[in-house]
Amino acid sequence: MDSLKGQEIFTYNNNMPQPLSSTYFVKQPQFRFRLSSVFIFIAAALVAWVSAFSGQTAFPSQNLVPYIFRTAIILIIDLALIYVSFRLLKQNNLSKEALGLNVSKKAIADILRGALIGILSIATIAAVLFLYVPYHFVTGPLSCSQAFQEISSYVLINSLEELMFRGFLFIICCQLAGWRLSVLIMALPFGLFHLQGTGFNMNGLKMFATTACYSFVFSLSYVLFRSMWASISVHVVSNFLLHTVTGLDGANRALLMPVFEKDWPKGYDTGLTVFIFSTVIISGLLFLLIILSGKKLRSTGRPGLPNL
Repeated sequence: MDSLKGQEIFTYNNNMPQPLSSTYFVKQPQFRFRLSSVFIFIAAALVAWVSAFSGQTAFPSQNLVPYIFRTAIILIIDLALIYVSFRLLKQNNLSKEALGLNVSKKAIADILRGALIGILSIATIAAVLFLYVPYHFVTGPLSCSQAFQEISSYVLINSLEELMFRGFLFIICCQLAGWRLSVLIMALPFGLFHLQGTGFNMNGLKMFATTACYSFVFSLSYVLFRSMWASISVHVVSNFLLHTVTGLDGANRALLMPVFEKDWPKGYDTGLTVFIFSTVIISGLLFLLIILSGKKLRSTGRPGLPNL
């Protein structure tokens, strides 16, 4: 573990060392901002995404060999961007621990916590939608083997997205503006990033609004658990449940398909309303947990995470 002058390593109640990432959502005295590192990271992230997209385009088939090649390409890209992030953090006099990707027992717990947040988020969306328009599920066209390929793709692609929007840039933004404002700031590029394939039209505006709102869930999970493992897990599980399991995205390509039992309300976009309302609820709860954990830190002198 890297150590930097002026940093303090806290301990959990179970006497296990806490990752230094817990201290990087507020400005650190050793932080020395280098603007050039931000431009370098943006360029590296663009290259990484174009390379990942090219890999998917070059090997689009779901057969085993193209799938292996496509997976290997994206895995290499993820590892390369992690390396770049480490180097650029060092340029700003920050430890690589700031990224929150330590390999430890805590990482497993963070992945499970993130999965729970993802499940609760999609369950909230499904429940609120049911209140608006009752529905039931029927078997969808996607097979279990196809679903396995889907989730493995989500793991790699969503990890790349988290590195791009909840990694180096988010940490630097936290050093400059604090975590609260950073959560809001990073939602903008994350929403714009998902305009690919939709364009600047009404569908694009809906895509921007939904992904920007869900960015709050990812970022707040990152801050709450002091771990990118958690935000990656939330991201993967949310996408897998929404697109691959429940079919609530409306693409009709999932293990299940919702059959609605009455017409949707008219005069407004029910899906958009439900999605934004649900993510605001989840984001509000995560924000509250962060505040409560901060109060526990101040009262005990040790960082404490709420039991979920």
